[in-house]
Amino acid sequence: MRRVVAWLLLAVLVVLVVEGYLAVTAEYLPSDPGYTIDTTVGPPGGEPGGEPVNLVVLGDSTVAGVGSPSLEESLPVLVAERVAERLHRPVHVIGFGVSGARTATVLENQVPMLAELDPDASTASRPGSAAPAAGPDVVLIVIGGNDVTHVTPPWAMRRQTAALIEGAREVSGAPVVIGGIPQFRTVPALLQPLRWAVGRYANVLREAQRGAARAAGAPYVDIAALASPRFIGKPESMSSDGFHPAPLGYSFWADALAPAVANALTP
Repeated sequence: MRRVVAWLLLAVLVVLVVEGYLAVTAEYLPSDPGYTIDTTVGPPGGEPGGEPVNLVVLGDSTVAGVGSPSLEESLPVLVAERVAERLHRPVHVIGFGVSGARTATVLENQVPMLAELDPDASTASRPGSAAPAAGPDVVLIVIGGNDVTHVTPPWAMRRQTAALIEGAREVSGAPVVIGGIPQFRTVPALLQPLRWAVGRYANVLREAQRGAARAAGAPYVDIAALASPRFIGKPESMSSDGFHPAPLGYSFWADALAPAVANALTP
């Protein structure tokens, strides 16, 4: 009997490894949405609202815009629109997201880019920028999905998240908001039992992420609790690749993220 159980466990492990390899190395997953996120959105109704507040978003492919066919439907812009509505002020948003990014690589590669945004700038702009390259008033970081699929250890996840928050604060001089790991049960690109296993591991890393944010005093937005359940029964909320949200799904994420970002901008 023990031998049978051992063989069954080995068979399940082989299936998970094979499915995991296919999911992580899938060439059909897009990596470049074809646009740069650097734009200003105004409050609804054309309200004047004063000088724009500057929102910078760091993260993975969900921040880069993969799954959204246009700039206007990307997650950073959807968040900016909701923040502008809440604050009755324009919001200039820049997205530095990179497909495949994990917590450690955001700290290594994207946080230093915050230093390129001159907090004293008034007329000089980045190439192609829609507004002056002023320093951020708030930094939103949406990360963690690739840490799950690449099996980042939970102790490393907590340490890296703490370092990411500290690094982003130090470089930008602005408050930092963390967008947490979503649920994976609505991701059809992951077959069972891999989807089940990935979902369980996501729970572990999500708690490590949440604990690091709490210890650092950074607002943590639980996308898994606030946005992921809204995907259920709405296949149109996922993009055609079966892995990334579609604009509808990103709107669910933006609804969850925007209040924390707006609160961080309010004294």
